[in-house]
Amino acid sequence: MDLLLPGPGLAEWLLAALGGKKVALWTGPDAGRGRGGRAARATTTALRQRLGWTELAGASGLDGLVVVVALGGAEPPEDALRAVQDGGALVELAHPPVVPLWRPSRWAARAELVRRASQARAGEWLGRGCFAVEQWAPIDTPRLLVTCGRVRAIPGP
Repeated sequence: MDLLLPGPGLAEWLLAALGGKKVALWTGPDAGRGRGGRAARATTTALRQRLGWTELAGASGLDGLVVVVALGGAEPPEDALRAVQDGGALVELAHPPVVPLWRPSRWAARAELVRRASQARAGEWLGRGCFAVEQWAPIDTPRLLVTCGRVRAIPGP
């Protein structure tokens, strides 16, 4: 069963959730294409400038990490995830892959990919040690999937 509830406006939510915190942005190589990808990239770029998000290279002790990727695309590197301190926020903005208008036969395949990928995202973040994981679509960009949670340190052997 697919149950993806509509959430708040993306920019307002990011501003409220990450305002005044040390945050970095990681953008996947395949991110930013299509309507949802362009909206995610424009929103995060504007907030990065407004809130003064730090550079990810060499960062540590982050309060949050925002990841912009294509759904089913590249994953952020492990060192980016380790830069977020315990209890820090991890926010992934994933958009579906672009399907050319002249290829309507691929629309159904994309819908199935989005369904499967959205179901797998929460499990992947739980497997990476996150807790309080939630998933929703912003009301202003409904083709965007927001998966967010808190980072938890899992002690090693």
